[in-house]
Amino acid sequence: MLSVNCFLNLSQIKKIIGERHIAMINVSYLDLAGVARTKPKAAAEIDDIFNNGVKTAKANLAINTLDALTPDSTLTVAHGDLSIMPDASTLALPSYAPKTARFVGDLYELNGSPSSLCSRTVYRRVLEQAGSMGYQFVAGSEIEFHLVNQQDDRVVPADTSRIQSQAGYDFHQAIMADFLAALESMNVHVIKTHVEGGRGQLEIDLAYGEGLKPADDIVYFKDAVKAVARQHGWIASFMPKIGHDWWGSGVHIHLSLHDPDGANLLYDEGDERKLGLSQLGYHFIGGVLSHTRALCAVAAPIINSYKRLLPGRWNADAVVYGPGHRGAAIRIPDERGKATRLEYRVPDTASNPYLLMACILAAGLEGINRKIDPRDPVTYDISPMTDRERVARGLTLLPRSLGEALGEFEKDRLFRETLGDTLFEEYIKNRASEIQQAADQVTDWEVRHFLDLF
Repeated sequence: MLSVNCFLNLSQIKKIIGERHIAMINVSYLDLAGVARTKPKAAAEIDDIFNNGVKTAKANLAINTLDALTPDSTLTVAHGDLSIMPDASTLALPSYAPKTARFVGDLYELNGSPSSLCSRTVYRRVLEQAGSMGYQFVAGSEIEFHLVNQQDDRVVPADTSRIQSQAGYDFHQAIMADFLAALESMNVHVIKTHVEGGRGQLEIDLAYGEGLKPADDIVYFKDAVKAVARQHGWIASFMPKIGHDWWGSGVHIHLSLHDPDGANLLYDEGDERKLGLSQLGYHFIGGVLSHTRALCAVAAPIINSYKRLLPGRWNADAVVYGPGHRGAAIRIPDERGKATRLEYRVPDTASNPYLLMACILAAGLEGINRKIDPRDPVTYDISPMTDRERVARGLTLLPRSLGEALGEFEKDRLFRETLGDTLFEEYIKNRASEIQQAADQVTDWEVRHFLDLF
């Protein structure tokens, strides 16, 4: 297995590919809908892949969640190609695809300049900004998903076990072992696994990392888990909410800032608010919360996301932070000292992890620069409250729809600057196309309740 810290040159990579009898080279990227796309080439083409990249039509970046080109996108077939250039440090040899070598790629224009449409490049730019300020961004993730099948237009869970039950884990032991083996082969390191909400829902927590790796890990994680699940006869669904009586599936991002020597900058034992946080930590929280309503358009990017982000579901109930509070947008876990971190509970895995982490970090850095005070933490349970009760207490609500979130995002100056005008505008069009397509879809619930009522 390759070390996650290795930076191999082309000769070393070619040697590994020859020794492993690799047949195909797979260089992937994420489009604006957050879907991993790829055009694998034969391993014999490796020199050309590293010198010139893999070509793809620029219009492919405009494919939306319905697998169709966004109608009003400026990225048409007349706009030519981009090059997907492999990042050598992301080389992985998947156990579930033994003749394939995987890389994550960056998008470049044919003249050799970084593409303004590359979400990974956006994240790299924000990481560099943090580095110039003396901060090292460290992140890990808790990822939830369901194992299901479809039978007669019904979604059926893999099992009916209870929340975090030993029986449920025993049932999933074999496939969980294969998940972990596959992830290790992708250089994605796991720290914990368990049955989450029962009924086929599992959670796997990924180790902390620096730089681009935490986002790359999420990309590889989804690919590996989906592939292994198919080999076992299941669908691994990362859909935020499968049905009203199913638990929602999200991705909780755990994050902290370190100095160049590795010291945790979020921790302060003498914190007057008794949370063990530094002023820098509070300002980071203030920045993220001040942009969270807009950030939802990136963190919860599909219509279905807002079926999960409902009050009282152990998700984010309002734009608040608090110690140990699972209804807060930002939870402060109990561990302190070197382990001090923030848990951002809004996102789901329909999100593009590069744009997600870029926007979280950009908002936090603005909070530090502007010394934004997040006000006092919420220490009481807001989950049973109605939205009116929350507002009466002075709490800010999360958006209740993708349209509402997108409206906030479109007005957000910081995120336009972070993504750049082209990517920002194309992202809005891509999301809006899903809203337009879904507008005239009538649900079974509506038919059952209204067919004979009026």
